Amino acid sequence: IRKAIIITVFLITAIVATAVTFLLPESYASTARIRIEPDSIADIAGVGSHSTYAPYDPYFIQTEFEVIQSESILRQVVEQLDLNTVWGKKYAGGERLKTSETIMLLKGRMDLRPVRNTSLIAISVYSEDPNEAAKLANSIAQVYSDHRLRKGKQLMNGGIEALKVQFEEQEQKVREKQKEVDRLREELNISDADANGNSPAPQLEQEVVRQLQAQ
Repeated sequence: IRKAIIITVFLITAIVATAVTFLLPESYASTARIRIEPDSIADIAGVGSHSTYAPYDPYFIQTEFEVIQSESILRQVVEQLDLNTVWGKKYAGGERLKTSETIMLLKGRMDLRPVRNTSLIAISVYSEDPNEAAKLANSIAQVYSDHRLRKGKQLMNGGIEALKVQFEEQEQKVREKQKEVDRLREELNISDADANGNSPAPQLEQEVVRQLQAQ
């Protein structure tokens, strides 16, 4: 009896699983890979810094995963592909979806994974339409890439502004020292010729001296 029960349960489970597999719609996955590295700080650390990259952050990849899935990134993807309308026709009977609803659907179709032993991450998106899956994966990768570029430009511009401030400070110090030198010259009545008069004079070479003596 026990064997009969086990066999019966196994057969029922296999039949149900097979039926569900055939009834489920086909699903396709498309993956886009993108390389991510910590931002360089060579342009934002200021004068005298020898470091090129930010300190190691063990949570960098996980943080970037959250950025990719953030509303600011996915909202741009939704707008670029007009998913509110497209998915509204497909899943809401033609009624346009809200952006928040579309973002939730998109998040449920995404899968982010680091590529082992590399600085690459794989952005996979699932869909019943292979072309749609490819468009979604590529669009997410492109929007995120543009986000990183804008962030890098902002850091670079901030570094340039910091260097300008440092340059102005050094220029101010030079002007103050120049004023001090000019004041001392006036007080001590030292002319430019006198100031240069105490500098060491170049010596003649011995061969030139012998030629002059011969002449």
